Amino acid sequence: MGTTMEKVIYEYGGGFRKPVKALHIGGPLGGIVPVEKIPALSVDFESFATEGFLLGHASVVCIPSDFPMIKYLEHLFEFAALESCGKCFPCRLGTKRAHEMLHEAAHNIKTVNRELFMDLLSTLQQGSLCAHGGGIPLPARNALMYFADELNLHFN
Repeated sequence: MGTTMEKVIYEYGGGFRKPVKALHIGGPLGGIVPVEKIPALSVDFESFATEGFLLGHASVVCIPSDFPMIKYLEHLFEFAALESCGKCFPCRLGTKRAHEMLHEAAHNIKTVNRELFMDLLSTLQQGSLCAHGGGIPLPARNALMYFADELNLHFN
């Protein structure tokens, strides 16, 4: 704990083998961190919280520069829908609806209504009974914030 993310990634990990645009840190409910934010972070809960991310269990998944963020979000919500226990409506229905919306956008069927999607994320965060449904909005919000240029093509 306390080691800079730069040291973890570039010194201990040897850097990236191919260009990466973001790191999904802390598991599915963790933050999607653009590589530009790496210098601002260290392996501690405080620096992640200050920057608007979640350290979680500190796992790291790299998102390659050439991988569409909309497809990453589609996959994330597919996982969330499959892993929902089904006990509460916000998570059971919300993760499935989010996955359906993102699937249609990722496969150019139709765009996502941004207002509806943001309402869905708020409902998940506020209405879910556990951290699964309540936490899944964070990486989606991170992606929408930091990869707006890429994602705006899929949202109206």
